[in-house]
Amino acid sequence: MYVHWEKELELGNNLIDTQHRIFVLLCRKLDIAIKTKQSERTVWRVMLELKKFTEFHFHSEENLMYEMNYPEVDEHALIHADLLMQMDMMLAKIGHHKEFPDDLLYFLNKWLIAHVVKDDMKISRYALHAEQRPLGEDLYSLYLPLYEPAKDR
Repeated sequence: MYVHWEKELELGNNLIDTQHRIFVLLCRKLDIAIKTKQSERTVWRVMLELKKFTEFHFHSEENLMYEMNYPEVDEHALIHADLLMQMDMMLAKIGHHKEFPDDLLYFLNKWLIAHVVKDDMKISRYALHAEQRPLGEDLYSLYLPLYEPAKDR
């Protein structure tokens, strides 16, 4: 079973929480593409979408850490760089049919939970008391309303 969004993964920062939700959504999209036996090209494009979004998210998260003067930003950036390197290696193996898209999905789901709970939670705790606030933080509620499931229609 692959990860689904759960409240326990929320950090309390709308920007990062929204991006984490999109990451989970893209993992589910890949899962659906695999399970519905979409073409190899379609599955490959979804994997690239996931990789590109991951790069964007890491850059965004690192910017947030710099904006708040988070003391462990360099260490956290190394964790991000390591994941991107692992993703690149897995994509290369998948491209040569030495691994399968399911392997990437399993890896990313496992990694996401461990990373959010262990590493990103540190950023969240720091942010609660950080003197320097993220740029545009007061705009989050205008542009990033957290998803609320539709009520019965």
